[in-house]
Amino acid sequence: MTGTDRIYSTEGSSALVPSYPTLTLIEGGAARSIQREAPRSREENVGRARISRIDALTVAVCTLMVFAALLAALFASRAVTSSRFDAALASIPAQEVVVETGDSVWGLAAQYPVKGYSTSELAKWITEKNSLGTSALQPGQVLMVPASD
Repeated sequence: MTGTDRIYSTEGSSALVPSYPTLTLIEGGAARSIQREAPRSREENVGRARISRIDALTVAVCTLMVFAALLAALFASRAVTSSRFDAALASIPAQEVVVETGDSVWGLAAQYPVKGYSTSELAKWITEKNSLGTSALQPGQVLMVPASD
């Protein structure tokens, strides 16, 4: 075999995988005695892995600060989105309609569509515009609904 030949073997169901000889380190030098450390017991290794109380406190404080910042960003984002949504809905022209038997807030929102707004957004608009505490409508009731395009 030449120096560029590789030995291939299979491992389980895998395709041919190159198999390289393992490297063995041989210590050389003068005949000096090298004292090797005895392997540490599990208890000694576990003791070294412990973190100090100040490190644990630092991690806890940093985690809480990141959580608080994310929570504040979420609330700020929702407030901005809500105010923009309210401003956009306030610009929708309104008209009065008399509620008939079988009408619902959702049905009125679908009946009077406004381009660029979903039925659920218009249903919310009708509910807020008319200060409705419940979705139950009474025949003869007068409501403000979006003026259709």
